[in-house]
Amino acid sequence: MSSLLHIEVSPWAENSLSRSVSADFITAWNTANADGTVITRDLDTTPVPHLDVEAIAAAFMGEADRSEPMAAKWGARMFLIEEISGVDEILISTPMWNWSVPSVLKAYIDNLIIPGVFDEGTATLAGKKVTFVVAQGGSYRDGTPKAGWDYATGYLNQFATAMGATDIEVITVEFGLARVVPALEGFISHKEASIAAAKEAAIARAA
Repeated sequence: MSSLLHIEVSPWAENSLSRSVSADFITAWNTANADGTVITRDLDTTPVPHLDVEAIAAAFMGEADRSEPMAAKWGARMFLIEEISGVDEILISTPMWNWSVPSVLKAYIDNLIIPGVFDEGTATLAGKKVTFVVAQGGSYRDGTPKAGWDYATGYLNQFATAMGATDIEVITVEFGLARVVPALEGFISHKEASIAAAKEAAIARAA
């Protein structure tokens, strides 16, 4: 029986492009895996805490030396690691904010990475299929005015690669701010085409 961990990030609910594309992915995945299990973690409604000194220090202490707050934060991090380590596939859908990932997603990834437990030396994601859906307000492709400003997709790909994954796909939705920002009114058709292409890619990836 296959299992999928689905991480959602966007706060825009039904208006979210990343959530819309991931919904099509999940529908196709459920069809292809009738007996499969989907675990959904919504970082907008239930964010994980950003790392603090207690959470970081706990990783370098023995169990007996951790204070009660340290032990609780260590346990919470281990739960996240066990959750992502125990599934066959991972789907993370997120907007790109200010050229990178939202802080709630960065906090989630920071909680996962612990030297000697879940890091580039342990290959924890080896053998897992990892898919990222990234919604962008404009376009950051080569040849565009803001080419090279996308630090989100490269970071996510680096995270999955460093953790041992080799089956990685990034699905990008462009021009999300068309119809919202007047300067992008001329790109509405590009937005619609990008959404259609992303949904097609998501369905094909899930199947």
